[in-house]
Amino acid sequence: MTDVIDKTELLEEINGDIEFLNESFEMLEEDAPTLLTAIRSGMESADAEAIWKNAHTMKSMVGNFYAQPCFDAAYTVETQGRQGNLEDIGNSIDVLETEMQKLLAALRDVLM
Repeated sequence: MTDVIDKTELLEEINGDIEFLNESFEMLEEDAPTLLTAIRSGMESADAEAIWKNAHTMKSMVGNFYAQPCFDAAYTVETQGRQGNLEDIGNSIDVLETEMQKLLAALRDVLM
């Protein structure tokens, strides 16, 4: 789990407030699929703006969880979208989706 999130930093930042963490997790769990769908839709329609805006939102959300790998993956997709570099963005989106799944699993472990 330490390669997915920094549990110590996360719990310290929220002062050990597990209820707050649970609420934040629920929002992420609810919003992440919608954001990923919007990013993939942007890729299919070559809408770079939709890609970078949704990736930026996702990056902001995961940054709150001290989840560097997922943050970095969202940053990569955001950057590619901002630059209009959509040639290999499908691979970057796949990485982002995988990292998001890892993050959600790691957060579930923290909350159990």
